Amino acid sequence: MSMFKGLVVKEFREAFRDRRALMAALFAIVVGPIMMAALFMFQIEQESAVKDSYIEFVGAERAPELISYLNARQFKPISEVPENEAAKWKEREVKLTISDDFAQRLNDGKPAKVTIKADYSDKDLRSTLRRMESIINAYSSQIGSTRLLMRGIDPRITQPILINVQSTQTPESSSGLIMGMVAMFIMMALFTASMTASIDTSAGERERHSLELILCQPVSTVMVVLSKVACVSFYGALASILTMFTMSFTMSMLPLEQIGISIVIDPITMIIIALMIIPLAYLAGITQLFFAYQSKSFKEAQSYLSMILILPMMVPFAIMMLPHKPAWLDYIPLAGQNVIMSDLYKGEALDLAAFAFTMLTTLGVAVVMTLLLARSLRSEKVVLGLS
Repeated sequence: MSMFKGLVVKEFREAFRDRRALMAALFAIVVGPIMMAALFMFQIEQESAVKDSYIEFVGAERAPELISYLNARQFKPISEVPENEAAKWKEREVKLTISDDFAQRLNDGKPAKVTIKADYSDKDLRSTLRRMESIINAYSSQIGSTRLLMRGIDPRITQPILINVQSTQTPESSSGLIMGMVAMFIMMALFTASMTASIDTSAGERERHSLELILCQPVSTVMVVLSKVACVSFYGALASILTMFTMSFTMSMLPLEQIGISIVIDPITMIIIALMIIPLAYLAGITQLFFAYQSKSFKEAQSYLSMILILPMMVPFAIMMLPHKPAWLDYIPLAGQNVIMSDLYKGEALDLAAFAFTMLTTLGVAVVMTLLLARSLRSEKVVLGLS
């Protein structure tokens, strides 16, 4: 036991001397909340206020009432664009063309044509174009209703079925995509913070020729692996838990209610998430160590672990993109933790069966990988990095 304690102390001492590992952990803690805050503030700004849009009206004199209707709803002629926005709107080239026979066809009770010309692939224009189409459709409906009234017909005859929507959506449940991103940043902090320490204590130690000296001591390879994974997992778990606190604090400070979103942040939620992070940190640490030891050099280890870093991003995005989430996702490592974290932040009750099974599965996979790595360290190929 004293030998194991010495190994753990040695690993922590070397890790805390490594400025790269410390900077990686700090980077993971700080960047996630800053990115989320910037994303939310941009979304709040975009959705909380409808700004003026400037388009080119061709043949505006043929439909003055339609143009006035659009102007009243913040669609202005391009000639009125402010100087600071002129370049942007001229580049977008949104054009509304009124047909030559627009007035005549309206007077004859026939459909009159208008043409919207714009780049519909431009994501910055999509909401503007959709809003313009809906406004023109609303204006068209008004004209249609007026025509029916002039003929003594109730306009409601054109709506034989009236849909009454009663949404059970709550501000908490509407935040699914965003809470998935919060969970993703928490898990990314775990992998990012532990990556540098994993490489240094495995491939780095091997290149410094200190690994052979450790393995020459009367200590089992399991103890060597556990001492290393304890240090690496500590880095990851600490960064992930701190990221959870900073993310939660950041979310609580933002006016998310302006975009119809609410998240649940309470001590119980944080404790449950912290409990989930601990076995996940163990799995992340042993996975990174396992692949780092399979590499032949420090640079190769960096390449392997950079690919593993994609996992905490790929899994949450895959879950968010699925139209129907399979039930078995709640019970596997990474995916299960992501789903449970998202549900907790949305204020849903904890699924104890999924929570317990995911924890046990994560620990089981991590223990198996620990034994496999301990066994591989008995091989000269792995210890010396031979091809």
